[in-house]
Amino acid sequence: MKNLTLLTSISLILCAILWACSKSSRIPNIAPTSSLSFSANDSLITYPVNLVYIQEVLNTHTTLISGQYQDTSSKKGSLSFRLLGDSTGRYQGDSLLVTYTDGKGNLYYNTKDNTNYVQIDKFPKTYNGVVNGSFTVRVSNNTGSVLFSNGRFVAIYQK
Repeated sequence: MKNLTLLTSISLILCAILWACSKSSRIPNIAPTSSLSFSANDSLITYPVNLVYIQEVLNTHTTLISGQYQDTSSKKGSLSFRLLGDSTGRYQGDSLLVTYTDGKGNLYYNTKDNTNYVQIDKFPKTYNGVVNGSFTVRVSNNTGSVLFSNGRFVAIYQK
């Protein structure tokens, strides 16, 4: 009888420990982080908020990759890529539209330079899926041009 009581007590203690451990080992659902960085002339620019959207624009299937600062940041500026398509691969030429706004609000667009490209290496089409790739692009406006090199992005897919 003592053995049965002892065995029951140990079983209850083990159940309580296992229950407590199973609750504490659950990993919370945390959204992935994003980054977009590139060299612009002699400066390194990094945008912390980067999102990917698939959109129809005038009956054309496109992907928008957008990088910017937090809304609460005092820093200004943004970079966006509009690609004709929604898969991994290299986008260049007429399949690529780049829009850049610098910290002073000046707007730039990609040039017709045939070395401009955006390479998408990973493109899961699930909410919060991590899309990543690289780019090299020259943008210009009526005041001059800027070369973005060594560009890398990790952006979060939205629906």
